[in-house]
Amino acid sequence: MKRPLTTSFSAPPPAQAASPEPATSTATTASTTAASWRDVAPFAAALIATLEGIETGPKAGPAMRAHRSAMRRQGAAAAALGGSEALEAVLHQVAEADAARAAQRLALIREAWTGLPGAGA
Repeated sequence: MKRPLTTSFSAPPPAQAASPEPATSTATTASTTAASWRDVAPFAAALIATLEGIETGPKAGPAMRAHRSAMRRQGAAAAALGGSEALEAVLHQVAEADAARAAQRLALIREAWTGLPGAGA
């Protein structure tokens, strides 16, 4: 006898919280539109996890193409969030995570991000 499904995933997502207060000056508007450290932290964490997979796995073939694709998606999402400032913030966090591997990791990320809007050389 099969056990009935006890978990329902059809629940609606929680309601979005309203913004605490609207920005009143141009200085505060500029600071709220730039990506903060907290905004880009999930992208940096995902890139670090992908880079760790690259470092322990095969360096060519389908796995490497999948890793590059994942890094490119994270870069595109970060660029959509905050443009080149967000991309630079992500690179800075990745470099700070492991200084010994920073040069190699940043080279892999920049290679994957080639052609992204806001991704400089």
